[in-house]
Amino acid sequence: MNKVRDYTFILKTAVISVAVFFVFVGSSVASIASSENYKLHTAMADGGGASGSSTSYSAENSVGSPIGTEITIGTNYKIYPGVLSTYNTIPEVAVASHNTGELIDDDTPKLEWTYTDKDEDSQRYYQVQVSKDNFLTAIVDSGLIESSDTSFTTPILPTDEAGVSYRWRVRTSDGYDYSGWEVATNGFRLTTAAMEVPIIWAKVSAVGDEVPSKLWQDCGAPYMYWDYPVTGQTVAGYSYAWGSVPNDDLDTAGESYQTPGDLLSDGIRVFNLKAQNTAGSWSETASFEIWIDRAAPVVGMYSPTNSSTISTDTPTISISVSDENSGVVTDGIDMTINRSSVRATYDEGAGRVVYIPSIPLSEGDNVVSLKVSDLVGNTTSPLVWSFVVDTRGPSGSIIINNQDALTNSIYVNLTLSASDSTTGVNSMSISNDGVFDREGWENFATKRDSWGLPAISGTRKVYVKFKDNAGNESEIFSDTIELIIIAPDTIITSGPSLSTKSSKALFTFKATVYGCVFRWKFDDEEWSDFSSDTSIEKEDLADGNHYFKVQAAKDVNNNGEIDADEVDPVPEERTWTIGEIARPDMPKKRPFRFWKKE
Repeated sequence: MNKVRDYTFILKTAVISVAVFFVFVGSSVASIASSENYKLHTAMADGGGASGSSTSYSAENSVGSPIGTEITIGTNYKIYPGVLSTYNTIPEVAVASHNTGELIDDDTPKLEWTYTDKDEDSQRYYQVQVSKDNFLTAIVDSGLIESSDTSFTTPILPTDEAGVSYRWRVRTSDGYDYSGWEVATNGFRLTTAAMEVPIIWAKVSAVGDEVPSKLWQDCGAPYMYWDYPVTGQTVAGYSYAWGSVPNDDLDTAGESYQTPGDLLSDGIRVFNLKAQNTAGSWSETASFEIWIDRAAPVVGMYSPTNSSTISTDTPTISISVSDENSGVVTDGIDMTINRSSVRATYDEGAGRVVYIPSIPLSEGDNVVSLKVSDLVGNTTSPLVWSFVVDTRGPSGSIIINNQDALTNSIYVNLTLSASDSTTGVNSMSISNDGVFDREGWENFATKRDSWGLPAISGTRKVYVKFKDNAGNESEIFSDTIELIIIAPDTIITSGPSLSTKSSKALFTFKATVYGCVFRWKFDDEEWSDFSSDTSIEKEDLADGNHYFKVQAAKDVNNNGEIDADEVDPVPEERTWTIGEIARPDMPKKRPFRFWKKE
């Protein structure tokens, strides 16, 4: 049968011969987290009839309804998450044991059932409950178990000499629907012939030292031995198990057991033992808890990272260390820096070994070595790594125009030098004011051509600072040069009033030297080409604010081109407003009288 795995909602109608699909796209988490496939039982298909509800739709018989989503139910349908391509037949289950009301003294009975499914779907889940009050309360509830087993051995059930009546029930699932509860209506009665509990000890070997209970140690294959405390009691034998309830089969008539070396993993392990007398009665289970730790702590991420560069000589050195069993101990931390022992601490909550140097580390490489032990004494292999400490900024210099005394151009060439003996120079920042508030960092270079100076004649200074690969900044270095600007100044000689109703604007302009050319722009237009014209008129200007800029230039070096330093670095600008002129009402003033003293 095709069982499509998806999280799309599909609705199939109850009419077997016609299938109508409605798709609701969405995702959900099934109530059984491991299940991904779902089927839909219609009322007619499972025998529920053409109307009314189907027994297969009850909450206890259904799996896969999305958490937090109300299941949509109609007289002939029910919606589940999943892509539905076929109908599902609900599995059938039948009680196969402990249903005759017989009196038993096995307080951990093995409950059995049979499972069938017309779709030939195998059993994927089962749940068993045991009760002595007709399931008002459950003495045992296995919860939903993902297994194809058709039997369940209960934990130890309460007993008394007169016998306790129990009923039990089971339900199974093929991964799409439950079978519904099948109840052992007659159940069984449980009685006991009370026995004492055996006493258990442990050693590292048959002739070795004692292994303590509930204390961390490194013996993973303990020699278990025990005794029955009642003198003269006839004991037929013992059943034992590591980590689970012993079954009802006798494992030995003796009083010892050597645990295989590969049986137990590290952690808290429990040895369970019960005795049976010759009458067939079992004692309660005795337990011996052993805490095993044979593994060294686990070392993870650390900082500063290997081969990294830092700009502080008192860094926080931090290493992730964990031990899931006995735990890391401070006395077991062995750390050295440059072969000198240091005292680190262990933050158990954060799971980190931490050390902050009280004496600054040396410039350059620093080598760290770490070994950590747990409470039992298991020790890690040495962790060795290094990082570079660099706390000093680079040294450097700046030269403008090969140390020329003066320049006629606002554009100068810079020669830069810098060095850092520890990590090397990484970047630089250049400024005309030395404030370095808006200047960014750029890759270090020994040359910087066409650096622009402020367009003001006089002594100009350029500043620079450098940064190394550790992030340390140098002091500020500078050089000066005298700037004499040869480019002409621009003068606007006429233009419109500051406020006017005219949509035309006529500007005239000139330069401070003879033989200049000009370029101009209105508002956000592009600059015009250079021209010898000394006036420009603009028509059809819109109401509102406007501005006009004009810039003079002269081919001083006679190379037939206007170079950047031959242009007035500060264009002349004029603003004005076109529109109705609002004149404020002026208050009337009383006349003044003047007296002249003869």
